[in-house]
Amino acid sequence: MNRRNMGDGPYTDAMHVKKNKFVEEWNGRREITEQAFEVGPKNIITLLVTCVGIPYGVYYMTRTELIARGDPRYKRSGLA
Repeated sequence: MNRRNMGDGPYTDAMHVKKNKFVEEWNGRREITEQAFEVGPKNIITLLVTCVGIPYGVYYMTRTELIARGDPRYKRSGLA
């Protein structure tokens, strides 16, 4: 029986992949992020800016642009 090679290339089963310890550590940390994450005084400002400030800034700039241009999407929204 013929043995298939990967992609019909020169690679065989004898060529094993070497694990990179840094990649393995990163993967392990990524898997437990939910359990290890804590909200505290150090990261609360970053969280608020990322989750509230930036989205509101995009909304505000978009809304201001629609109002300035007289865009029909803003007029039909019932807010005009």
